[in-house]
Amino acid sequence: MERIEYSIEELSSTADRLLSFLPTRCIVLIEGEMGVGKTTLMSTLLNKIGIQEVSSPTYSVVNEYLSEDGKKVHHYDLYRIQSVDELMELGFMDLLEQADWHFIEWPKVGAPFYPANVIHGNIQLLSDKRRLISVG
Repeated sequence: MERIEYSIEELSSTADRLLSFLPTRCIVLIEGEMGVGKTTLMSTLLNKIGIQEVSSPTYSVVNEYLSEDGKKVHHYDLYRIQSVDELMELGFMDLLEQADWHFIEWPKVGAPFYPANVIHGNIQLLSDKRRLISVG
């Protein structure tokens, strides 16, 4: 388990640190309370790999991107998904096969679909910083 504490000013270096330990293909589950900065961290991380036009997938559920080095990236927001059946209708299982990196906010509803080797990240709000606890 790794703990990273960072301020908003340290977001860029935190994204660099996270990118340094991600494998070639992975699923990263990102949890944390509403407003803690999950999407902000994701936007910074995606910018670092050359994706400049990043938008929140809150209403689209999944956004697909292509990094500068050709990695196919899916960024999900499952907040509005209420059931496994809804995920099945979206073709979630197929989506998990179609990209190199998957970053999933509000991941609990998708638990039946994740392989054992996912990376878990939980962001906690401290007084003036965030704490990212990751278990890979």
